[in-house]
Amino acid sequence: MIDGDVEGPPGSSVEEAVEAVLRHGSRSPNGRGRGASLHRRPVCEAETTLSTGRYAEERGSTGEPSRGMTMAGEIYGVPIEDAWRRVGSREQLVSIESSTRADGPDAGTRRIRMVNADLEVDVLPDRGLDIGQVRVAGVPLAWVSPTGFRPGTVSDPSGWMRAFGGGLLTTCGLLSYGAPSEDEGERHPLHGTYSSLQARVVRTDVVDGELVVEGLVREVRVFGEHLELRRRISSPIGSRAIRIDDRLVNAGSRAVEPMVLYHVNLGWPLVDEGTELRTPGGLVEARDEAAERGLQSWSRFPASARAFPEQVFRHELPPSTPTAIEVVAARGLAVRIAFDTSVLPALFQWRVAEENGHVVLGVEPATAPTILGRADARARGMLRPLAPGAELSLGLGLEVVVPR
Repeated sequence: MIDGDVEGPPGSSVEEAVEAVLRHGSRSPNGRGRGASLHRRPVCEAETTLSTGRYAEERGSTGEPSRGMTMAGEIYGVPIEDAWRRVGSREQLVSIESSTRADGPDAGTRRIRMVNADLEVDVLPDRGLDIGQVRVAGVPLAWVSPTGFRPGTVSDPSGWMRAFGGGLLTTCGLLSYGAPSEDEGERHPLHGTYSSLQARVVRTDVVDGELVVEGLVREVRVFGEHLELRRRISSPIGSRAIRIDDRLVNAGSRAVEPMVLYHVNLGWPLVDEGTELRTPGGLVEARDEAAERGLQSWSRFPASARAFPEQVFRHELPPSTPTAIEVVAARGLAVRIAFDTSVLPALFQWRVAEENGHVVLGVEPATAPTILGRADARARGMLRPLAPGAELSLGLGLEVVVPR
């Protein structure tokens, strides 16, 4: 069992860490990790880049998210200041637009589109301010499921699967993720309830050299938990990078033990036969017999087949350090996912290579190294209480590399 260390170095923050990963990078140690169990083997050394974060003991003690990320140097190969002089309105190159879907299974749901030159990001306020499709130069990066982004539901045991739209980011939690379970008399559905929650959008702006969308999502019930997720999605002008800065606040009067998993879903053409997953190094564990059959080739995406059972692997990561995972297509297109193992010590890999709609690679950083639900996390001592008024800084950085 991997317990994970959630205490970051003094003065560290998730925002600074993710920025460090995306802007500089370094080589991580080829750690083999701790512990041993069935279905494991060491991974090979891989290039990575590094990032941090910690619990804040008092509300507001981490302050506002860092504004340190600056504009990239160019837009379409032209220095940014020169680009501004060549357009009648800056909205020709950079904009944020809100709309409401008028028809189909997602009718009535809100969309926010961030356009940053050739980077387009769809934000989904009615899915917890998660991220739908992302395109770079017209190329889609995310896998979108057959359900599309309809309103979420947890009214029946299969509700999550009937509304799992995929998209670049589906947040799972805030009290449970993984398998459905019952913990201390409370039932927790598959991957929790977060993606069925609607966000209150508090800001959409292009300011200080970046596009910004901010919102608030509450998971709350009478006589129970009162959690607030304050999310900030940003992209420096001229870049192909996205940052998700989350502040999870316990706004209630009793301690809560949160569980959060970031379900990043990548699809074709980025994900195809031969696409590589590169990690910092460690041990890899297969979830079940289906995954065991793919363990020797976990790092390389297989050819599609008519029937392909989903495979889930757990990766052991260096503790309490900035980390990056890379997904690299054979043709050179790549996505880098940066996070900090002091607050997201676990990583799961989900893949399906099934013809007719299910070619997907999931990269899933999480707060606890189990995918078996809340009851299993409690039994294995993986839950950590968040005191009333305390907050937890979480988040991811994503950067797209396009071959020249």
